Amino acid sequence: MNRYIPLSMLALVACGGGGERIVDPPVKRSDISSLQPGEYRVLTPSDIPDGIDLPSVPDARGFIIVVGNTSTIGDVVASYVVRGNLGVAPSMQPVQGFAQSPQRGGLSPQLVSAISALERAEAPQRRLEKRIRGFERKALSFRGITRAPGGSQSSPLRSAMQVTAAAAPGDTINVKVPDANGPTNNLCQDFFSTRAVVASVSAKAILAVDTIDGPPSGLFTQADFDAIAAEFDNTTYPADEAYFGTPTDVDANGRVIILFTGRVNELTPPASPEGSGFVGGFFFAGDFFPPTGPVNQSCAQSNQAEIFYLLAPDPLGLKYGNVRTVASVRQGTRGTIAHELEHMINAGRRYTGGVARDFEVSWLDEGLAHMGEEVVGRRLKNFGDLQSLSIGDIFPDEAGRNDFNAFFFQNLARFKFWMQAPDTSSGISDRAAENLSSRGAAWALVRYAADNFSGSNPPAFTRRLVAGPDTGLTNFIRATAAPLDTVLAGWLVANYADDFGVPITNARTQYRSFNMRSVMPPVSQNVYPLKVQPVGSGAAELSGTNRTGSGTYYALSVAANAGAKNVKVLNQGGSGVVSYPGAHVYVLRIR
Repeated sequence: MNRYIPLSMLALVACGGGGERIVDPPVKRSDISSLQPGEYRVLTPSDIPDGIDLPSVPDARGFIIVVGNTSTIGDVVASYVVRGNLGVAPSMQPVQGFAQSPQRGGLSPQLVSAISALERAEAPQRRLEKRIRGFERKALSFRGITRAPGGSQSSPLRSAMQVTAAAAPGDTINVKVPDANGPTNNLCQDFFSTRAVVASVSAKAILAVDTIDGPPSGLFTQADFDAIAAEFDNTTYPADEAYFGTPTDVDANGRVIILFTGRVNELTPPASPEGSGFVGGFFFAGDFFPPTGPVNQSCAQSNQAEIFYLLAPDPLGLKYGNVRTVASVRQGTRGTIAHELEHMINAGRRYTGGVARDFEVSWLDEGLAHMGEEVVGRRLKNFGDLQSLSIGDIFPDEAGRNDFNAFFFQNLARFKFWMQAPDTSSGISDRAAENLSSRGAAWALVRYAADNFSGSNPPAFTRRLVAGPDTGLTNFIRATAAPLDTVLAGWLVANYADDFGVPITNARTQYRSFNMRSVMPPVSQNVYPLKVQPVGSGAAELSGTNRTGSGTYYALSVAANAGAKNVKVLNQGGSGVVSYPGAHVYVLRIR
């Protein structure tokens, strides 16, 4: 006897079971009514040919819709239209959580002023790094260099500096300082020859002072030098070593040379307005190469040593044209050393790697270097690799201001700029060489990947990235062992969902290392800075753009029993479903 099955149901005959069971038809992926609070769904254009559907439901609901761009072709700008076919009755209400106050008291006017000043202060340093890193990638190559066993280059020439492991305070050394403002823009040809005196020697550092174009004598005390060396030995070096690998030792003295020289002061124009920014220091990979040899495999400036060039004190501004107190030099270079040490390790590992390797691309190298600042701050404060930090952790009181400013603030400020305009920049963009928001997004993306795709071992993850031999997205995808689509989906959703207060249905909607709802408002006038646009009712249209590796955020809020709703994501001009390469739509239910 045949059984009548309504068209609305699907009958399945169980093999060998002797009976039939009737189940509901599968729900279309475009139907978001089954999403639970805290759950998200990844949709491709083929999933939403007729839009994102929400049948009438008996309770009020809120959703975040992210239009993402996961193309592997860099810096592609995609355009689209979001159309809310929501009927004529008003259905949009403000979605809670667009902005959230910090989980501590409001900021003091002094900190607000400091944040504004620090935002401006980074511009000169960023421009310098763009020039140096760009020159390295254009004029120097690791390919074809012959290396001796153990990784050191095989040239019989040794470091012109001859700073041996037996160096002691009072020793003088010859140094060639790259001229980053040189007439030919060639850091290997434009340089200053000078003499420096060793001021302090520690287990991992040799501190030296330029005697020709250095600070007036006596400004740094021995206690100052010893404090700088102690922080490098006990905090900066071990933190960056754990996350990025052991620095090279091309000069065989077991230490990094830190030179305080007025040549760095001269990279900031004299009489610069207060708060306009300054250059704190730099590392140059040309110092690894032999001074003579084939083009792109030698650098006449080279000291053949691991060396940083740092700002010198000038407390009255009489020598270099800008006031630089000992305290400001000390504070202003702490994060610089952490950042530049990552660049030194990254370039050095590729130089001595024994295989054909290229310099890392700008977005990933800068993302790692900015992470170098953060991990030094974590070690200083004894925070764990995956400890979720709140603003109370990283800025507990006024006494913690200097550490916060040196190691945490700038990453959060950079990321704020991306959050405020996620449609204009991307963390995997070559613009990271100069763009503050791209650098912020690069740091956040690397940090998120280390949190969620490292097997709970962030240092092992970042060491894989530094080791290469690949670069850019190829390197990043290999290290995460996941498709780019998967990593970006989780990251874009986490930027809204992290510590939002809804049940967690997928751990990858969270940063494990930060409470973003706590740490971001204090650097953004006490609001959560992520830009979210509401999808309106009455067939409202919103034109949007995004870039490779980024996404834009929209909010959909509907009242109970409000009738069926539909949101379409269309090509520019509204002609058909969105179809640019890498188009994905992520829907997160937030209430």
